Amino acid sequence: RGWGRGRGQYRGGRGSANHSSDSGPSRQPHLVQTSLVECPYPAWRTYLPDEAYSTGSSMATKVKAFKEYFQSHVQEYDLEDIELKGSLAVDYTALLADLALQAAIPDLASELRNHPETTLACAALALHTLITSLDAAREEGKEGGGEHDTTVTSDLLAPPTFNLPRLYIRLYNYEPVTPLKSVKAPLYGKCVCVQGTVVRVSNIKPLVTKMAFQCNLCQGIVEISLPDGKYTLPTKCLTEDCRGKMFTPLRSSPLTLTTDWQTIRVQELTGDGRREAGRIPRTIECELTADLVDSCIPGDLVTIAAIVKATGSDEGRGRSARDKCMFLLYLHAVSVSNSKGSSSGGVASGPHMEFSTKDYYAIEEIQGDKNVFKLIVGSLCPAIYGHEMVKAGLVLGLFGGSQKYADNQVGGGHVA
Repeated sequence: RGWGRGRGQYRGGRGSANHSSDSGPSRQPHLVQTSLVECPYPAWRTYLPDEAYSTGSSMATKVKAFKEYFQSHVQEYDLEDIELKGSLAVDYTALLADLALQAAIPDLASELRNHPETTLACAALALHTLITSLDAAREEGKEGGGEHDTTVTSDLLAPPTFNLPRLYIRLYNYEPVTPLKSVKAPLYGKCVCVQGTVVRVSNIKPLVTKMAFQCNLCQGIVEISLPDGKYTLPTKCLTEDCRGKMFTPLRSSPLTLTTDWQTIRVQELTGDGRREAGRIPRTIECELTADLVDSCIPGDLVTIAAIVKATGSDEGRGRSARDKCMFLLYLHAVSVSNSKGSSSGGVASGPHMEFSTKDYYAIEEIQGDKNVFKLIVGSLCPAIYGHEMVKAGLVLGLFGGSQKYADNQVGGGHVA
């Protein structure tokens, strides 16, 4: 089920081949015109598959500018860690403060907000090219038996002899923070930053990003990109003089690429007077891919930089054409900052709390309360609205029960 279909039960059937007409704006595979200009970036088609390379294009300008920026800060990066994780965390404020990058891309803030996918793809391509060049220079230095200058030159842009994974740029400290009530249709396709509490986390599933198909007539291979996990069949065979239109998916082909995929549900913060009377807190679903999976658990307070996207709604399953125009907004995460993980720089040696005189009086007052159980239930995960019975069960499991012995083994905790 993980091959482009397993996502339907969790959110509106997106990615299902049987409901392709209901799963958002259709994207038919199309051929990109091949440029006659020699492309100096071997991984261009990996990051920008729908854009043909041109020397003076805006895409080429962005890639060149980001490459110079990363090269000027290469001493600050752990290249082995980048290759292992497949991503690099980049400070948004540091990008805007770089004078050289601002001179090359004057409207960088606007490009990151209004065109985040292509802009971040250009930055990832620049990082990919830089690491490829540095590794090629390092290998050349080893073969020469001496130290080699790691300055990137044009002759080091040959295709790599090693398999470098697709890299991602994780943009953090993005601003401004957008309330969940403001995430509406005008923000579709834009980059936003939201804060909230994680209330649900799904299982990790494989998501197909590119799939190979075999023509049933000539046995030729056709490679199709699947943006946002939407299952799409080729419209025609690319082999000359072949008119085949029936294809078989090759799930085990080396041309078929998958990545880890997970969804979380984020609930808006209700503290500090931000709660609106008469309504429950808003929630929105967010999908995590690649290295972002398993970055948070329910109850964590997270800050997410994400791209607003749309998917088919369950309400749009009717027969009328109007019902098929119903969509739901969701977030595709660019970065996830977990306050639990960033609260301390190292491993804490143990709990350390200091109580004031006012705290001691409050503890004494709580001790004399006859209905202290209700207060304890309300104190468990206060950021999560409602679910009093679930919280009561967890409190009883934490404070109650007795040890059980089975096969001479002492039972563990009551709450996993």
